[in-house]
Amino acid sequence: KETSWRLVKVSFSTLTLQKSIISGREHGTINIKKGNYGETMKGNLLYFYIKENPENMRGIRIYTSENIPRNIDALNERFYEMPREFVLEIEKTKDFIFPDLMMNVYHLISERFREVLLLFDIENFTKRVILIDKDSGEMKNYYLLYTQNLLNADFNNFFRVVREENENIRFIVNLDFAESLIRRGVKGIEFVEAEESV
Repeated sequence: KETSWRLVKVSFSTLTLQKSIISGREHGTINIKKGNYGETMKGNLLYFYIKENPENMRGIRIYTSENIPRNIDALNERFYEMPREFVLEIEKTKDFIFPDLMMNVYHLISERFREVLLLFDIENFTKRVILIDKDSGEMKNYYLLYTQNLLNADFNNFFRVVREENENIRFIVNLDFAESLIRRGVKGIEFVEAEESV
């Protein structure tokens, strides 16, 4: 039986996370939604959807490649036949911050994000993606993530991939994973608390 999830607004009682929220907001790098406390899953642990900051997301255009399917099922099916490395051209605004997670075109994670996956012993398979700004020539390295093994994976409580009704996917992480990301200074992402539907 597949796990379904819904968004819940929550007030955070964990001191470490509160300090991280304050620090992140002061630097304009991270945002966590707050509200009234709601019921959470698995022993009252907090879980969060991770998403890109929508304002920052509008500051970049990634040119797609015919060699990288945008459909998640096609991507997973062809993943091991694809080259180990890709180069994609981008256009960006001067205020754009390269985030540690991009999901608008392809599911790309930063080196910092990948380090946290490894820290929590979460098996991940990736292809290196080099983003090159057409105007300035600036380059940033990301990793295209294979998600088939992570979809509704009940073998770990730290990080999982869930499919929504519209076939889009989201990443869900627990409090420990979120704190590890924040301590590493992640940028351009937001956390929204999630609850498992019964």
